[in-house]
Amino acid sequence: MNVAILQFIYAKGAGDAALRKFFTYARNHGDDAACALCENPISLASELKLKPEVAKNIKEAKTEAEEIAIQLDLNNITLVRWNSENYPARLLSILQNNAPAVLFVKGNCSLLNAPGAGFCGSRKASEKGLGITARCASQLAEVRLNVVSGYAHGVDMAAHKSALEHGGTTVFVLVEGILRFQVKNDIADLLTSENHLFVSQFPPRLTWSGRNAMKRNSTIIGLSDAMILVESGMTGGTFAAGEETLKRKRPLFVIDYAAPGPSAEANPHFITKGGQPIRGRKDGTPSLDGVKEVIKAQSWKNMDTDSGTLFD
Repeated sequence: MNVAILQFIYAKGAGDAALRKFFTYARNHGDDAACALCENPISLASELKLKPEVAKNIKEAKTEAEEIAIQLDLNNITLVRWNSENYPARLLSILQNNAPAVLFVKGNCSLLNAPGAGFCGSRKASEKGLGITARCASQLAEVRLNVVSGYAHGVDMAAHKSALEHGGTTVFVLVEGILRFQVKNDIADLLTSENHLFVSQFPPRLTWSGRNAMKRNSTIIGLSDAMILVESGMTGGTFAAGEETLKRKRPLFVIDYAAPGPSAEANPHFITKGGQPIRGRKDGTPSLDGVKEVIKAQSWKNMDTDSGTLFD
């Protein structure tokens, strides 16, 4: 089945819409019948209502798909499709029709469903911001709550590293294809088979692009019970992530600086828009009581969505 799915991913003109039709067909007729359909462009076009040239491209993508499937197996990478048992229900509930049709994952797959918080912040965060990030992530790790972030320099890596250093778990959400990323030296010695998961929603060989960073941010939101915004300027990826979190009516917590620096000039904006401020205790550590309560509540379970028909 993985080869057939990869044929759709790499066929010119196919796209997510065609892939979702294919998943619906597989759910109704079985995986074997769905795979057989990919061998007959005429039937494929008819059953899934595809353009004939797109159906032909899907069949012709088989050789490339087979090569990539081998590479995924050799690298212990699992393909998770939206209608499988291990696809994260939280992601589907929060993102609904925007949920990725396929996730490529490497590591501890159970972390897809682990309760926890996502982090967003500038790649050029201040030293103070990085320190606050580390202290927040360590507090979550100490009570066995997962840390989700984007594997970029700055806030992302500070969150991942601190979680791992304090015995916690973390999910790295990639912008590039999962066959393209490399383990960074900062965390290489901290990884075990149980404490991390790498996730990509993009074609396995796709290189990094800024355009896909926004899609990646949506996935971070969808894999989290709450979002912690550390530092954001008035434009850029972190600002967009904060805006999307509020738009999706997800819990947003914002570091409340007494005197925000240039890299945190948008923090007051998000607090006025409904973000909950995170302030320091008397000993200087960030107070995450509100974050922990929100994670415990698992509010996504009460969202009004019919996950069974999202891709029909």
